[in-house]
Amino acid sequence: MSESKLNNEYKEPSVMSKDPNERILARRMRIQKRLETVKKQDNKEDKESDKKTETEKQIDASAELMLKLVAEGDEVISNVRIANEAREVHRQEEDFAIRKNLFDKLEAELKDSLEKYEEINSVWPELLQSKDPLDIYDGIQSQNDKCQKVLAQKDIIIEELKKALENADIKFAEDQKKQDEDIDILIDRIDSQVNIINKGYRRELVLIEDALKNERSKILEDITKKWDALYKERQDNEIQGVERRREIMREYENDMNRVLIEHQEQYRAQKIWLETECQKLQQDVENMKALCMLNLEKLDYNYAVLKKREDENAIIKNQQKRRINKLQDIITELKKNYAELENSTRLKIEKLQSQILKTQKRIKELETKSIHFTSVNDRRFMQIWEMNTKNADKLLEQIFKVDKILYEQMLGLEWEPPEESLLKKEDLPSYQEAMRIINQSNEDQNMMTKLYDQQRKDSSSERINLEGKLLNRIMKKIADETGFMIEDKVHELLSTHTKKAQIIIKLDQVFQALNITSKDQIHLLINFFLPYSYCLTCSEQEDKDTESSDEFKKNQLLEESDKVNSDDTRSIMDEKTLRLKEQVLKYVTSEGKNDDEADTESKHSSDVICASSKSELEEIKLTCDKGHLLDIKSTNVIKALREFVEKYNKVTHVLSDNSKEEKVLADNKIVLSRCISEKDIIEYWRRYREIFDDKKEKLWDAMIIGLQKYHDILKERHKLMGDIEGIQRQNAELRRLLESCRVKPDTGSMHRKTKSANVFN
Repeated sequence: MSESKLNNEYKEPSVMSKDPNERILARRMRIQKRLETVKKQDNKEDKESDKKTETEKQIDASAELMLKLVAEGDEVISNVRIANEAREVHRQEEDFAIRKNLFDKLEAELKDSLEKYEEINSVWPELLQSKDPLDIYDGIQSQNDKCQKVLAQKDIIIEELKKALENADIKFAEDQKKQDEDIDILIDRIDSQVNIINKGYRRELVLIEDALKNERSKILEDITKKWDALYKERQDNEIQGVERRREIMREYENDMNRVLIEHQEQYRAQKIWLETECQKLQQDVENMKALCMLNLEKLDYNYAVLKKREDENAIIKNQQKRRINKLQDIITELKKNYAELENSTRLKIEKLQSQILKTQKRIKELETKSIHFTSVNDRRFMQIWEMNTKNADKLLEQIFKVDKILYEQMLGLEWEPPEESLLKKEDLPSYQEAMRIINQSNEDQNMMTKLYDQQRKDSSSERINLEGKLLNRIMKKIADETGFMIEDKVHELLSTHTKKAQIIIKLDQVFQALNITSKDQIHLLINFFLPYSYCLTCSEQEDKDTESSDEFKKNQLLEESDKVNSDDTRSIMDEKTLRLKEQVLKYVTSEGKNDDEADTESKHSSDVICASSKSELEEIKLTCDKGHLLDIKSTNVIKALREFVEKYNKVTHVLSDNSKEEKVLADNKIVLSRCISEKDIIEYWRRYREIFDDKKEKLWDAMIIGLQKYHDILKERHKLMGDIEGIQRQNAELRRLLESCRVKPDTGSMHRKTKSANVFN
């Protein structure tokens, strides 16, 4: 029976087979068998579990009894917990109501305080705009009272919240006392229930132990019987397993022998490779030893050389010390010679200074030449540009014509111009930027020259008087507002002088600092102050009577003081000064439009006088519409002086050179050839180079190849035509010979025919 079973088992798929599919089937069958055995064991356990033993019955009965005891104890204990929870729910409801009431009060107070805060904040802008100190003080006091009321209201709410906190603390202490009492009751009940449950558990444990002893004896008898049957089955299975293992071991031995043979072959190959590598490494080691020996010899040699050098250095040091002593003696002699040379070098310096002046002149000449060459190069650059563009346009026109002929005549298609358009010189961004910069610089130069030219124009006597009065006011403002430009020592000295003398001294110091040295500059100063001027009498209508009397007195004083100045200025002022003033004012007002501070000043001063841009001969107004003389605000004096210094220095700097264009080129170096960027130039000519796409170039290449092939074919045809003409001539000669030979005898004709045939061949 055992042999037949073994044979049947070996017919089944084996896990040790070489076929992978057979191994997969064997694993699946093994898994199925395991699952079947597990199911059988589970079914047996379920059947056994359905039959309850005596101990299980006793355990169930004792468990039910103990559960009843525990449930009764839980009811006794949970009564305390339920009462405590009900009390806690009631307390939470009361706290929620109190908290809700407090939150409602806080929200109402918050809304009220926000409204009051908005009222307080709405008053601040009015207080900031008002200029009366009493109104400001009253407003601040009222704001303070409102703030105090708001703070008092906040204090009341804080006191209410503190009382609520104290009440909550008292309730919390009472709740803690009640909770301690409940805990004591709960502890007593738990102790009594624990004692009862302990007694019940002990009694039930004794009963369960008795049932276990009875059941143990029965189980031992059943187990001994089962164990004997299992032992017999185990012996049978061991015999079968031994036979299986023998056959498996045989297969393993065969596999092991095969694997050992393969391993030995691999080991032999690996050993050979390692031996060769080892030999190579040994050779490398020998080479390294040789290198180390060479390096040691080199180091020894270098050490000996360094030792010799050290000895030589010691000898050289001694020699250097001797030289130092000699050189010190030489230094003393050189000092004497230096004093003599100093006198001689002074003369040389003077000569060199004269040479420097000459070289400076030469440099200026070179600068003028370089400016001339830059302009010439720029002109040549643009001429070459135009010439190249014309040549490129001509070539493009020729290419377009040829391309059109190819499309329409050779291909029979409609010709379309290229999609990419050409750039113009004016379309380049760098060219536009350069033209803008050049035009702007030209406009600035023209404006500066006009300002400088108009400085010397004459004006009427009335205007001169008005200018004198306004200039007197401006001088006083400058003297008052430019104290920071005067030294402290001068301030101390001014205290002993009169007001007029103080003004004159201050103006002298300020004009020295600003480099104002002529009357023309002082009269030109008016035009820079006019944009900041306003009518004082019109802006202060409340104090009109008092101010008009003061102005009348001031005007009288100014007229008396200006009579002396008017005689001198009439001979100096001419028509050019008027134009200069107009242009300066025009330039200043255009600058002032972009300034934020000038915008704010123009809103508050309704009588600001600005220059007209329609005509150069139109005069600048020095009075308002009502005829009042203008005044200057003290805050704008420094701004006007800064503008005067910057712009007047520009005018003088520009006109110090004779030619404007050369000065522009020398300062800015702005020419078209330099401003046009390399990127734009490359892009400009790239359009010419890449106006035809790759498809069109490929088409042209294909057409060239086709035409070349067609040309070759025509050449061959021409050659063949020549050959045909030669053959035709030969045929004509042969026919003529044949006709001449027909008259002769047949023998001679045959001979000639053969000869002609040879010739033909």
